[in-house]
Amino acid sequence: MRILLIEPRLEHGITTYRDRLKPVSIIYGNPSLTLPMVAAVTPKKHEVRIINENYEKLKITDEWDLVGISVLTITAYRAYEIADKFRELGVKVVLGGYHVSALPEEAKQHADAIVIGEAENLWPKLLDDLEKGKLKKVYSSEEKPDLSKIPNPRRDLYYNFMSGAVQATRGCPVGCEFCPTSQLLGKKVRKRPIRDVIEDIKSIPNKVIIFRDASLTLDLDYSKALFKAMR
Repeated sequence: MRILLIEPRLEHGITTYRDRLKPVSIIYGNPSLTLPMVAAVTPKKHEVRIINENYEKLKITDEWDLVGISVLTITAYRAYEIADKFRELGVKVVLGGYHVSALPEEAKQHADAIVIGEAENLWPKLLDDLEKGKLKKVYSSEEKPDLSKIPNPRRDLYYNFMSGAVQATRGCPVGCEFCPTSQLLGKKVRKRPIRDVIEDIKSIPNKVIIFRDASLTLDLDYSKALFKAMR
């Protein structure tokens, strides 16, 4: 199958990274890990492309078998607009991300399927169901992915930022009222093996590294060992 993964642009009065931090944002950017990770767990028999709409022009065509869109609350209106246009052309659309997990009933109105929670354990099954004509409306993550078994993200498919995003841990025990991290990723902090994180960093050609962890330094022993290994 031909699969297009989309990160919608910020709009409706919200300035983009380009507008707010020119020229620094154009050079270093704000790379996401979500879609490169989804691409990494996509079986190799499928063709995958990623578009970050903040930096690349999106064309709405029927050349794709499946479109997957990562949805934040700040991009939800644009995500739904994109989804509706692709579906009008007969293209299957899957929505996932923080906003979808928080408001699944809303998201279902704009998608053929939605993913609730972390996608790594769900995505291959979803693709298999689609190929068999048995796509379900909702795919919900019951077990958290084992971070020692997930592959490195497909950064080769992503916009060529001069910085690279890395994630060493997931989850946060604090549970702040304003933050969805604990609800979506769990209150238990899961940690990648340090050797895997280091190998991931080594694979990034540009050595400006952005950690995407919510609570990287909560486990001081782990974070100190990681930082020492990075030296």
